[in-house]
Amino acid sequence: MELFLPRAKKKKRNHTKITWTDAMLAELTILFPITFNKELARKMGISPRSLIRKARELCLEKEPGFLESRRSEIATMATEAHPPHPHKGQKGWCVPNSEQTRFKKGDVPAMKTRPEIVKKVHRKRNLTIKRDRIRIKYNLPRLTKLKLK
Repeated sequence: MELFLPRAKKKKRNHTKITWTDAMLAELTILFPITFNKELARKMGISPRSLIRKARELCLEKEPGFLESRRSEIATMATEAHPPHPHKGQKGWCVPNSEQTRFKKGDVPAMKTRPEIVKKVHRKRNLTIKRDRIRIKYNLPRLTKLKLK
């Protein structure tokens, strides 16, 4: 028995106020405890979030054992929503084109071979520490997460 007239579907529904009719509230009260929220929201033509909000407002809850009795159905829906990666667990599989960005055997980081880079990094760090100490001294908000005294 259909207690409400389905709403017309709109492509984009931004901040449209829902007018809850007595028939919609009756339908919600009857079907909420025994139906999945997504399914009921689709049937009523509203968003699942709006449905949940109204159900909480009316102090509605799912029947005891709702999740346990539908565990296999929930597992199927979860698998469909997030299918497993097709290459997970395959030996030797890697992300395509990732070889270009990997460290090669014998590569040495620039910090170990170029002293001018080391000096630049040290200078910048010391300047940051100096600025943050001044901010601490004058009780200004800190700009870094450095632990300074």
